[in-house]
Amino acid sequence: MRYAKLVSLYNKECKNPIVKKRILMLSTSKGRLGGNLLAIKEYIEKNSLPFEIETVTSLNMPPESELAKKLATAEYILVDDYEPMVYPLSIRDGQHLVQVWHAMGAFKKFGYARETAEKNSLTHKNYTEAICSSPELVPVYAESFGISEDKVKAVGTPRTDIFFDEKYVASAKARLYEKAPELEGKKIALFAPTFRGNNVNDGYYPEDFIDLKALSKELGDGWQIILKLHPFIKNKLDISGYENITDLSDEREINDILFLTDVLVTDYSSVIFENAIIGNAAVLFAPDLDEYEKGRGFYFSFDSYACGEIIKDKSALAAAIKSASADDIRMKEFKKRFVSLCDGESSKRFADMILEEK
Repeated sequence: MRYAKLVSLYNKECKNPIVKKRILMLSTSKGRLGGNLLAIKEYIEKNSLPFEIETVTSLNMPPESELAKKLATAEYILVDDYEPMVYPLSIRDGQHLVQVWHAMGAFKKFGYARETAEKNSLTHKNYTEAICSSPELVPVYAESFGISEDKVKAVGTPRTDIFFDEKYVASAKARLYEKAPELEGKKIALFAPTFRGNNVNDGYYPEDFIDLKALSKELGDGWQIILKLHPFIKNKLDISGYENITDLSDEREINDILFLTDVLVTDYSSVIFENAIIGNAAVLFAPDLDEYEKGRGFYFSFDSYACGEIIKDKSALAAAIKSASADDIRMKEFKKRFVSLCDGESSKRFADMILEEK
């Protein structure tokens, strides 16, 4: 009912012809275009593909009548998140509503895979196509979006193409070394746990889970620990007096930090997928695994995400970090299963398979 007027205006605008090669990128939860949408846009522009691109974000929202016309006449509507205004729309023959989902892999359940999901909802179900990062994930994304498997295309994750851009990687490293010169010449352990709690209002990380003093001492001078806490975590961990711990929680892009990293230490964060593409070792530090599994379901058993050693005891963490290897057979299997198509060619594959620009 919230979008009844928009639906009515959209239906009236459907008398107008669809404009071929016009793409509407819709991202109303953010103030600017980013992630997969931006990567696709930049690929199209860099390669001079014959498309006209319009963008709508929360900061440039047009009047409802104008938005309805844009929605009704674009050949392609691309979204990268939950976009409630599009779900009541009857997508026209010849139109494409494509979900280029911001996340990758398949970790914590979302959409209709959650037990609490309202199965009769309209949400997600009118996508003509959706993308995922490997062929094995096609049925997972189909279930989560409530669409048939033939609509899910394994193309990779366009926003990860930049991981293969040597100039970008070099500039990101240089920027971080300038910001935190103590990182140069050290082996880097990136500690990036996800939050506990429900949301931005009550997010936290249990301080007794990790003993930073002991970890700092056991790793020694050859290592530098980087803290990158989830933005929802309100309580900051005390690192005063530890020269080999650097807090980069204020960094917007954790991916830039991954370019410096030797070993990622995380728990239930989807950063494990980006980390695998970049090629770092990993340790999954999950003291509360049994409790967490009961509260938030995973698509597969947690062991399936073991791209490195799973540690529950904080006293064993330092040893696990020191022995972690990017050549771990578990990491190789993890990459094959979840991110096999994240190879620097995802945007091209998207254009070839979805926009049919072979």
